Amino acid sequence: MKTTILRRMAELSSRRAVLGRSMSVQPPRGLGRVRILDIEGVDLQPCGGTHVANTAEVGSVVVTKIEKKSAMTRRVVLGFSG
Repeated sequence: MKTTILRRMAELSSRRAVLGRSMSVQPPRGLGRVRILDIEGVDLQPCGGTHVANTAEVGSVVVTKIEKKSAMTRRVVLGFSG
């Protein structure tokens, strides 16, 4: 599944945008743990979003589109069937 997602993201990004390193972001300040989103070899970012205990809970993931937000920023829109 991971290989399929990475392959699909590579296909879409090659058609629509150059995938590169994101800007450096500082982790949020305060108490508690910060989850880190690690897309191996691509990006490592602090994340404040909703998370599941296991990715099997999500089901199939589909990259539906990639939006250009600025010169260095892209939004990857995902769809879930789980």
